[in-house]
Amino acid sequence: MLFQQIILHMVDRLKEERTISAPFHLIRGKRSGQTIQDVKSYHLTKFFALFPRLTKQSYDQIIQQMIHSGWLRVNENSVPQITEIGKNIVKKMPDLHLNGWLYRGNERIFFQRLSLVTQTLSHVKAKDLSFAPLQKDEKIQKWVRQFLHDVSYKKEGFIERYYQELVFAFQSSKLTDLHVTILSHRLSGYQVSGVTWQQLSHVLEIDQMELEIIFQESLHIILDEISINNKLVLLPVMSEGIKTTTPLTDSAKKTADFYKKGYSFEQITSMRQLKTSTIEDHFVEMAMNDPLFSIHMFFPDEDIELTIQQIKNHQTKKLRTLKEVFPTYSYFQLRLLLAVGGDLVDQQQST
Repeated sequence: MLFQQIILHMVDRLKEERTISAPFHLIRGKRSGQTIQDVKSYHLTKFFALFPRLTKQSYDQIIQQMIHSGWLRVNENSVPQITEIGKNIVKKMPDLHLNGWLYRGNERIFFQRLSLVTQTLSHVKAKDLSFAPLQKDEKIQKWVRQFLHDVSYKKEGFIERYYQELVFAFQSSKLTDLHVTILSHRLSGYQVSGVTWQQLSHVLEIDQMELEIIFQESLHIILDEISINNKLVLLPVMSEGIKTTTPLTDSAKKTADFYKKGYSFEQITSMRQLKTSTIEDHFVEMAMNDPLFSIHMFFPDEDIELTIQQIKNHQTKKLRTLKEVFPTYSYFQLRLLLAVGGDLVDQQQST
């Protein structure tokens, strides 16, 4: 039910301005310019990369079930509309402590580190090092070996200090008993094996997708706690590189670096040997995420503030509709205006 509520919430936010594929791309964490703009424009940062491995077939099956249940409709142009029944269901959705745009799936790497460190230390304490690592990823294993070496894990009291930090993080006021239950059952230790999602779903009688969402929420809560709590020493090291330090995608950051060095749009397109549309996506990202970025270079003779106000009055982010209203602007220019003026549009729509 929780996953379906999230879909309904997203459909409601998208206001019939995107197709039914838009939530799928966002949940998968697609790095296309359109999806990234949707994340910011429609305030859906929570759900970005929620299920990176979700298949289109599984997604379509869930959508068909929701249509059959009368929760939403999809027209001949593949544009979804939430029904009254759907609106009542989405009202019951809990306030989730998620920030997919900030972590972008990296919270899973944090848990892989956490689980392997926990498993290793529990065997060290039991003086039994003949165990099969729970995490098979060689990068994770290498990271954990280096971490344990750097922190001198053999020192007296180290294991106790690590477990104290773990307990402290698990006692966050935002974590529910269900959060802690899921987290603890997914960890393995000496003579204790973590349970599978299927097993946990059966025991708790909760849908597996819902469990995975709650699990991801718990990791986001813990990572947020780690970032602000100066009492923790070991867990902050384990969370290094997990939080996104720049809101730009890697490719957009390279374009931004060239732009900051004074290169023009045309020069950057030539130097990077990418499609013009790709570089346009990067500039839209920059406009959305960098408060110091100016789009005036693309509007040399225009009153940008006035144009944004006019866009706000139309209360839409659908490019095709805006193109009909502002035919002299390119789609790229309209995307830039939406990128820097999206908050103004949202404020108008919420009043």
